[in-house]
Amino acid sequence: MNVEVERLGNSQVCLRVEISAEEVNQELERNCQDLRTKVSVPGFRKGRVPLSILKSRFAEHLKAEAIQNLVPPAYEQALMSERLIPLGNLELSPPMNRMELKEGQPLVFEATLDVKPDFVLPTYEDLVIDKSPPNVPREEVEEYIQRLQEQYATYIPLEVDRPVQASDSVRIDWECLVDGTPITDGSKQDADIDIGKGQLLPAVEAEIIGMRADETRQIEMDFDDNHENRELAGKHAVFNVMLRAITEKQLPPLDDEFAKDLEYENYDQLRGAIWNNLVEEQKALHNQRQREDILQQLIEKTTIEIPESIVSQHVQQTVQNVLQRLRQEGQTPEQAGIDMAKLPTELREDAIKQTKQAWMFDIIAEHENIRVTDDELDIEIRRIADQQNRDPQKYASLLKESNRLEEFRDALRNDKVYRLLIQRASAKQSVIIV
Repeated sequence: MNVEVERLGNSQVCLRVEISAEEVNQELERNCQDLRTKVSVPGFRKGRVPLSILKSRFAEHLKAEAIQNLVPPAYEQALMSERLIPLGNLELSPPMNRMELKEGQPLVFEATLDVKPDFVLPTYEDLVIDKSPPNVPREEVEEYIQRLQEQYATYIPLEVDRPVQASDSVRIDWECLVDGTPITDGSKQDADIDIGKGQLLPAVEAEIIGMRADETRQIEMDFDDNHENRELAGKHAVFNVMLRAITEKQLPPLDDEFAKDLEYENYDQLRGAIWNNLVEEQKALHNQRQREDILQQLIEKTTIEIPESIVSQHVQQTVQNVLQRLRQEGQTPEQAGIDMAKLPTELREDAIKQTKQAWMFDIIAEHENIRVTDDELDIEIRRIADQQNRDPQKYASLLKESNRLEEFRDALRNDKVYRLLIQRASAKQSVIIV
């Protein structure tokens, strides 16, 4: 077999494959001998029909069978010999059902296919990221503790006969109706509210000011067209509010007793634990920003041509998945806040980014010999199962049945790649203003 390769672009090649006349003759002979044992021809015993008669009567069948047996293996062998990884969108010329095969002549066909393109990654040191250690100022810790203190505030009803003022705290019953129907999670009894702190909609708070104890007020308003809940956007609502009492807000003192109520030994331990938690949160956010920065730089510094077939396939499949999910949930795209006209464009960008990352990380993992062992995979599965209070063995079986084990392996490998890149990248220089 002879193979010639023509590069049509960085991500597409044409293979010209020639199967020798000797291979063609051998295949025809095998097919003819096989057919001889299966068919009956008047005047001849089964298995004794002359080959010349079989070749004459069943010529088209023998040729089609030979093409079917010769072309796919030859194509696979050509890919292996040229070390090509097909990405889809294979075109045979001529198509198999139109190929001509003649005894004593070679069989020639061309295969045009998309392949993973060649590209050059930047050196790791060309990537520049912020490597400064995460910092949590004392003020942020104090602000967090103050918010925690607010959560444990108590509200004492006041025996006063006056209207609500803008700085008051109040206890109310409230209910929201849209088109005359109560909305989900749209009512509450004995709700303690600090006026002016954004706990209620401004239009509702404005109407509560001036109310007196035991007074009921109906407040009408229109939800904004850009409301985060698409089912409420632009709709007219009615709030029924009853003022139970004007209250006095009392904050618990920040002392050892407060800490003990939260299951700490003393206030210093509480404060230290909060500080440590905030530092860990900052570390996680810092690491995520480093990853996003590194990936963006890799994409910007690496020229990769993504075959259109890969992008289109991803877009079409994802759109179908979205529509199927909406049908299962009984929602329209509008109700789910999905713009189907913009979705394909957004998905194209996502497909290109994901494909570039996968190919770049494949190259890095290969060059750096980054692998994920079965033991590492097992440890990760157990960790996630513990987080979700699930049985590790059952969880592993579920992942295997749904063919998701390799997703976990890829995610772990990508974590290793990110750690390598962050370690090897250059540190961003801090700007010092004198």
